[in-house]
Amino acid sequence: MRTSVLLKLELADGGVRRSLLSVLAPDNRDLPSGLELSVKRRGQAGAEIMVRSSSPSASLSTVLSILRDVTLFQEVWLLSTGKGGPVHRGETN
Repeated sequence: MRTSVLLKLELADGGVRRSLLSVLAPDNRDLPSGLELSVKRRGQAGAEIMVRSSSPSASLSTVLSILRDVTLFQEVWLLSTGKGGPVHRGETN
């Protein structure tokens, strides 16, 4: 059986998309045999990530890993831009 999963992401802008995809790229090289991954830019700030595999569990675990990375990127991005609450940079007492 062959499985395919398509993740569609809508990001704040093209710069955020570029940053996210550059963060994801190193983790998605040298994939195991039978696993395929493709990334397409869509519109001004969208991205589509297609995962294909001969194993449903490999597709699912890959997608879950990507979603964890996207979530971590979002948290770091929000903190670094000050949109996730107060950020304390190098304050001393």
